[in-house]
Amino acid sequence: MTPIEMHYSWIGFVYQAMAWLVQLLAEKWFDVVLAVLGTWLGYSLAKWHLEHFVSGIVTKMDAKYLNLNRQMAFHRAVNAMLPELPQFYLRPSKGFSPNVAGALVEFTSWSTAIDPAHTPEKSMELVGTEAYTLAGGLIHKDMGFKEAVSIPNYEWQIDIGGLPIGWTVEEAPDLTIFNWDTGVAVYRHALMKETARTTTSIRYSWTWDMLEVQCGLYVGVVNFTIGGTAKIQETASPLRERVRIFLKRENRQIVKAHENIPWDDKPADTK
Repeated sequence: MTPIEMHYSWIGFVYQAMAWLVQLLAEKWFDVVLAVLGTWLGYSLAKWHLEHFVSGIVTKMDAKYLNLNRQMAFHRAVNAMLPELPQFYLRPSKGFSPNVAGALVEFTSWSTAIDPAHTPEKSMELVGTEAYTLAGGLIHKDMGFKEAVSIPNYEWQIDIGGLPIGWTVEEAPDLTIFNWDTGVAVYRHALMKETARTTTSIRYSWTWDMLEVQCGLYVGVVNFTIGGTAKIQETASPLRERVRIFLKRENRQIVKAHENIPWDDKPADTK
């Protein structure tokens, strides 16, 4: 066989091979497309299932994380509130310390993330109920004590006289009590109550619980408005005197007592 014949023979072989391959692909194209489509569909289903599975795990972990942090915040708020559970009216400040307030805010934040309808009032109710329940259990086991009920025992009075006929009082007067030696206010803006009146005078009164007050000399100042004019006047006890609080021994016990000090007298224990 000559070289030319060999060349054409090789070309014919290649042509026949390509024709056979094309014929084979033409016969198997459906199987090929089906295999590719099946592979793509299987990959898509596996990917969707994996993403759904992972998303479910993340959602459960987020919910568990939120609930765990909410529970931790709840117990922190209860523990912070527990030492401050005495009756609110026993204290000049009618609120909790910053620690309790911060713990309540944290608990409210986590609770709102779980339930958008949750409110700060609901936090106060839940934490307060749990704290009082825990305190009751500690008291029952003699591991805690309940603060005594407030018993006001000193009356501040002010008589406003010389009023014109037809006078009016727009606002109830408020009383602020100062330490005479330091000038520090120990009670601010206590609303006084009307106890008596005539056509030209009026009397107001407010009773003070001195249980938590330190020993010392105290004086009260009343702010009031009559006929649209703001006035300030010093108050006094029923005898128009200041009050001195001191300790004394009585029946082998140390008790707190008080006495009235006239304005023109100086108590022995003051400078």
